[in-house]
Formats: sequence, C-alpha cells, structure tokens
Amino acid sequence: MCAVLCWSDTVIDMMKKHDKSLDTKLASTSRHDKHRSSYMHHSLKMLLLIGLAFIVWLPLLVVIFTSFKTRAEIATAVPTLLPQTFTFDNYARLFRLMRFEVYLWNSLLVASLTAAISLLVSSLAAYALVWLRFKGKRIFQGFTLFVYLFPQILLVVPLFLMCYRLGLLDTKFALVLTYLAFILPFGIWMLKNYFESISRTLVDAALVDGCTYWQCLWRVVLPVCLPGLATVLTYSFILGWNEYMFASILISSNPSRTVAIGVQTLIGNHGTDFTLLTAAAVVMIIPTLIFFMFIQRWFIEGLTLGGSQD
Repeated sequence: MCAVLCWSDTVIDMMKKHDKSLDTKLASTSRHDKHRSSYMHHSLKMLLLIGLAFIVWLPLLVVIFTSFKTRAEIATAVPTLLPQTFTFDNYARLFRLMRFEVYLWNSLLVASLTAAISLLVSSLAAYALVWLRFKGKRIFQGFTLFVYLFPQILLVVPLFLMCYRLGLLDTKFALVLTYLAFILPFGIWMLKNYFESISRTLVDAALVDGCTYWQCLWRVVLPVCLPGLATVLTYSFILGWNEYMFASILISSNPSRTVAIGVQTLIGNHGTDFTLLTAAAVVMIIPTLIFFMFIQRWFIEGLTLGGSQD
C-alpha cells in the first residue's frame, strides 16, 4: 500500500514538472512569435518607407545626374542614371549664355522682400486680433479667412489692372505686392492660432511690469513664437521664389524676370536642351534647400502647433 502511494506521489510530481515545463515552452514560443511578428511588422514599414523615399527621390536624382551629362549622352537609345563622364560645362553655359545670375538676384530680392514684409505685417495683425480689442474684429477675422480660401486664379485680372493703373507692370515691386495679397491671409491666420497658445498670464505680467503693447510684442510674444514665425517666413520665401503664374503675366522684360521665368525660357518650341534645363533646375533648388536647412526644426514645430489650434 505504501509503495503504491509513493508511486502515485512520484507520478503526480512528474506530471506537475511536465506541466511546468510545457507552460514554460508555451510562454517561450509565444514570446518568440510576438518578437517575430513585431520584427516582420517593422521590416514591412521600413520597406514601405524605403519604397516611398525611392519614388520621391528618383526624379530629383535623375535631374541632378542629367545636369552633369553631355548632350550626346542624353540622346543615346539606352539612357543611364549615372553619367559616363561628369561635366560642369552645362552650368558654365547656363551663366555665360543666359546671365542666369540676374534671374537669381531678382528672385532673391522678390522672395526676401515678400518674406520680410509678410512676417512683419502678419505679426502685427495677428497680435492685434488676439490681444487687442477694437470694433470690427470679428468682421476682419472672417474677411481674412475668406481671402485665404479665395482661389488665386480669380485674382489675376484684378491684380493686373491694379498694377497697370499704378504703373507697376514689369517691376519687381508689382510681384511683391501680388504675393502679399495671398500670403498675408495665411500668415495672419497661422500666427493668430499660434499666439492664442500663449498664456494670457504671461502677457498680463509684462503689461503690469510697465511694458507697452509694442514692447510686449517684441520682448515677450515674438521670442516665444519663433517656430510660428519660421513657418510664415519659410512659406513666404519659397512661394516668392518658385511662383510662376503671376510672374509670367506681370513681367515682360528680360532684366526683370525671376528664376522661374528664366527656367521656362529654356523650353523651346522646336527643341529643348535638357542638359541646360536640368542644370538650371538644380541651381534653382539650391537656395531654397539651404534656406530650409537652417530653419527646418522651427518650421516643422511651428506648422504642427499653429495648425493644431482651434
């Protein structure tokens, strides 16, 4: 009897150990499956991102490498991505034959003035809408939003007639005024949303300490809102640099053309020198790329915060 009891206890202990070992194996298998599933999910996301990056970067890489090719190499039956022989002759011809530096200077002047004026006016208008009280405040807010949503193509004829009557046709100042017409509503609305995220206590404390509204704007509000200011500055500069439609309508003489119009003149009716065209495109990209590299951190943060406010 005792032997049977001892044997049964031994069997029970062995079964318990087997169950524990089985549970341990099952837990290990489950962890392994979760790890494998997580690894596969991460790998699929990486492949998707790499594929999207390839799709985005491929046209830009084609333009860059084509700008270093010769015209004979572009005319081959089987084109290649990388040039067989790198040449900088396309860039030299671009500045020697077209005086492309004049177009660059015109675009830099127009874009800089547009960005500076839009930043100043947008800051003052947004500050007044958020912190000051005046009659017609709600009407001005609604009008600003209406102008922001208004299609730009409908402004072509009114702006052309206005510049014609003011004698501003074929001048860079006409482009600045035109760009401000549809940049300012965006800048005002963006900075208004950003200013509203600032605590009222901070502004009230500055006013109690003796600051005027003007000093409060420059010493308290604007230093806190650098990301929002960078967003408006970047948007204004890039739009002033790349805009084509209004520049092609308001500018007629060659010395006043911007870089966007200069690139368009390289496209001929009977043929196009793609080596020269791609070289001009690369030169056109470089200034905006350098500009964005310096303020990309503030631009992304300001765009996120400014657009997330009610």
